[in-house]
Amino acid sequence: MSEARVQIVEDERIVALDLKTSLEALGFTVVGVCASEQDALETARTQSPDVVLMDINLGVGGDGTRAARRIHEELALPVIFLTAYAEQETLARAQQSLPYGYVLKPYELRELVATIRMALVRHASERARYRAEERLRLATEAAAIGVWEWDAANDRFEVEGPLEPLLGGEDGPLARGFEALVGRFHEAYREALRGLATDLDELHLRASMNDAEGETRNVELNARGWHDAAGGRRRIVAAMRDVTERTRDEQRLRMADVVYRTLSEGVAILDAHQHVQSVNPAFTRLTGFSLEDVKGLHPDRFLHQQAHGPGFWDAVRRAPERHWQGEVRCLTANGQSFPALQHVSAADDADAPDFHYVLSFSDISDLREAQAQLQHLAHHDPLTGLANRHFFVERLDSELQRVERYGGQLALMFIDLDGFKLVNDSLGHAEGDRLLRTIGNRLRQALRRSDLAARFGGDEFVVVVPMLEHVEDCATLAEKLLQAVSEPIPLSTQRVTVSASIGIAVFPENGKTPESLIQAADSAMYSAKSRGRSRYAFYSSGMARAAVERMRIEQCLRRAILEHSMRIQWQPLVALGSNRVTGFEALARWPASMPPAVDPDRFIAVAEDSGLIVPLGLQILHEACTQGAAWLAAGMQIDRIAVNVSARQLASGRFVQEVGAVLQDTGYPASRLELEITESTIQVIEDSQRQLDALKSLGVSLAIDDFGTGFSSLSLLKHLPIDRLKIDRSFVRDMPHDDNDIAIARAIIAMSHSLGLQITAEGIETETQARFLHELGCDGGQGFHFSRPLSAQDASSLVDRKGH
Repeated sequence: MSEARVQIVEDERIVALDLKTSLEALGFTVVGVCASEQDALETARTQSPDVVLMDINLGVGGDGTRAARRIHEELALPVIFLTAYAEQETLARAQQSLPYGYVLKPYELRELVATIRMALVRHASERARYRAEERLRLATEAAAIGVWEWDAANDRFEVEGPLEPLLGGEDGPLARGFEALVGRFHEAYREALRGLATDLDELHLRASMNDAEGETRNVELNARGWHDAAGGRRRIVAAMRDVTERTRDEQRLRMADVVYRTLSEGVAILDAHQHVQSVNPAFTRLTGFSLEDVKGLHPDRFLHQQAHGPGFWDAVRRAPERHWQGEVRCLTANGQSFPALQHVSAADDADAPDFHYVLSFSDISDLREAQAQLQHLAHHDPLTGLANRHFFVERLDSELQRVERYGGQLALMFIDLDGFKLVNDSLGHAEGDRLLRTIGNRLRQALRRSDLAARFGGDEFVVVVPMLEHVEDCATLAEKLLQAVSEPIPLSTQRVTVSASIGIAVFPENGKTPESLIQAADSAMYSAKSRGRSRYAFYSSGMARAAVERMRIEQCLRRAILEHSMRIQWQPLVALGSNRVTGFEALARWPASMPPAVDPDRFIAVAEDSGLIVPLGLQILHEACTQGAAWLAAGMQIDRIAVNVSARQLASGRFVQEVGAVLQDTGYPASRLELEITESTIQVIEDSQRQLDALKSLGVSLAIDDFGTGFSSLSLLKHLPIDRLKIDRSFVRDMPHDDNDIAIARAIIAMSHSLGLQITAEGIETETQARFLHELGCDGGQGFHFSRPLSAQDASSLVDRKGH
């Protein structure tokens, strides 16, 4: 205390020097003696005394109270007034500067020293309290903490700190009492706040509330209630701050942790030296390594099949994007490897001491397998596994270039399965697919490694035979392929047998481009098929003409079906005993608008092969029933109209419904319609019993056409709802001179009568044949002896001429 530094402000110099001498004698240090208000301020600013002794009346030097007030406000220095004035007005002015003492002149030195000492003690205490309050204020400001105090007696608040954004200004909830503050909080927290006001206990919570703008905010509240037992005063003091952003950050961190733990990619957190610090569950699932297995290890030691280069990690760290992505091969705990897509990212500041890397990877084995499968599918047929058409043409073109460059020959075989469409339609596509897979395997096994087989489409296959030494070798290979195809094929429900027709074209004799060679082999295949199937044929120029003709027929058929321009001619059906015309068979004929004319045997075969027989047959059926209804309406008594049905129609699955729709649409009686089905059709249609029963339920009659030419069991007739058998013309042609034909006809007629079936003979061309068949017991007949096929007009005239 003896070292206290004192500043004297006194306009009377003698008094000032005496005071200075006395204080210095007592151990004080006088840092300045001033006589004016301005000098007092400047000295206080420069010397920073511990205490200022201030005379109130400085004469011409100014006002001491004003100087004291400015010293207190600017420098917070303690001021003691040393004056001879004690009137009320002077004291009032002096109080405004908050002096630390007021000593009247004349003073005693002991009294003055005591006042100085008390002022210094008070000032030291106030400075300590001020520094503590300043630290608290700065701390609350740095932490964005606001403090409020609630006095229960008057339901009022005092507030310090940044609470206005949360609670509003002077008209906020705090101005309206405690319940208004409680109302700002969400309902889940209100009872806890009300309990604090009642129990005056401690409360620590993080809650959500609406701020002054009505937005939801998260706050952290720490409060305590106080009760002054003596004065009966109840109050609450609380510290509160907005933690909305921190709450959101924590939520994001929790979500990031959930993602980290549930992510399907393996993730490892590495320190600045690339040592593993943490791994997620997917990492363990993908590799088999737990955190205990790999913590502190470099991933190149256990994870990567091939280590990254020495500068890799630093390059990632210093790169602008601070990221790397690429494909690597990773190892599992049991030593197996798998392809992985790996990401390495540098986290935090590259120069920070807590710098980290984040390594993530995903197993792309399935992706690579799928890519391999796609690559395979791009070149192979997915059903048979053979090369597909695109790849075959590329390979053929490459082989042609090789042969052209180095010489030699090359053969192309075009293979078409005989009867596959019928099997596919009757047994279903699933069984048809099984058959094609089996054929594909047999073709692959029958070929050399250098040969290439491909599925060209549907039931068509092609084989390229490079490095051909002798053309004759193609015949040997074709025989081998035909034998492989013809072996019985076990399907789900039964064993089936199919055959093939093979066309062979040779480079360069039959074509010099892939297109011309394929076309030549295709023509040769149709030639083989036309000669009885289950055969092979080499290409010739005549085959090309036949292929062109077949294409023309198919295109004309498509147009004729679209335009409904196919013609129908009517073959009379005659009762042999009376020669009465009992009905007509509807026969499809080539349109007159599309010359030259094509024989029915030819265009019907093309329609069968192309599948056009289904819409064509439906059109013929509809037109036949329409004409029959017109004849009946005109008073002609026709017993029946017969219409041929192909195997493909019957196997389509819609034929019964189509027949019913035609009968309903045309109004033709079902009892006068007879559908003719070949014996071979019944043999190949698996559910022929059900199909024929369904047709019979419509009321139509059923006939087996060309009977005797097939190989089905005769006992089958006992179970099928057949009304008529038609003896094939091949057994009638040589009657009555061929004993074998007579024996066959007699047997068929006898069997028909025993089964209660009607019998009709086809191809009767002479009166002798008609009379002989009648004597054998045949009911009816048709053929050129009675009439050639007629137009509808001529047919109606024939019926009229016969008395009907």
